[in-house]
Amino acid sequence: MPPFRQAVENWVASETAIRSAVVFGSSAATGSVAPVDNWSDLDLHVTTTAPAELERVDWARVLPGQGYRLQAVRPATGGVRKVTAVFAAGQIDLVIVPLGQLRLARLGLALGLQRYHGRLRVALDEIHTCLRGGYQFLKGEPEWGAFYARVAAEMPGVRLGDAAARALADVAVADWLWIQHKLARGELIAAQHVLHRSLAETNFRLLRELRLRRGQPLPSFGLGRHVERLLSPTELAWVRIDARCEAEALWSATERAAEGLRALMTELVGDTWRWPE
Repeated sequence: MPPFRQAVENWVASETAIRSAVVFGSSAATGSVAPVDNWSDLDLHVTTTAPAELERVDWARVLPGQGYRLQAVRPATGGVRKVTAVFAAGQIDLVIVPLGQLRLARLGLALGLQRYHGRLRVALDEIHTCLRGGYQFLKGEPEWGAFYARVAAEMPGVRLGDAAARALADVAVADWLWIQHKLARGELIAAQHVLHRSLAETNFRLLRELRLRRGQPLPSFGLGRHVERLLSPTELAWVRIDARCEAEALWSATERAAEGLRALMTELVGDTWRWPE
């Protein structure tokens, strides 16, 4: 085991505020399209009695000799928080879940409330998406192993139904038109920003759903991870943005993204959605 991961595991074992810790992502995946290397993060799903304290860990003290550099805290999907701690020796991403919140999720799953409660269903689907590529317990398996196993086996994960896909596509078409207007006015940077933020993001989300429906392999975690290894040249063209910040290049890239959107929607929903005249 690499020294950095061993140091993290030792800290997890000794930290009393951490009630459970699960490794997910590439560091836990079996048969991953991308093996673990020096650039791989250590992704942890952590249950804690003190979420605020885990956002203020003195990393230089608890992981001495690992070359602590910085920490970033941000909201994560599912209504929880994420801490990224960067070291010379590696990087940790902690998804921090309050113990009470996860206990309510476990109770809700046991009672079948996810069938009626949208917020609970979303939270459980987010956990499933983390676990999909594989997971390993570092702590808390006797108490939480059965719950994680049920979530991994029974929840569908983050998915897009046909109606949601059509709604995404409609927004992307509106943004496509907005990009056309900005390019016509010479507002190249604004056009470039929305091309990446909206059209490319939409195509990645649609492609992920298409691969799920086909039963094809997915990245370890995230929308664009390792797609160079997974996709055919045709599929890669649906999501790839390759353009300098110049009018002609951005025009062409926007049209290629629109072609990708049309192709993906045809694959997903057939003729129930069409590019508007």
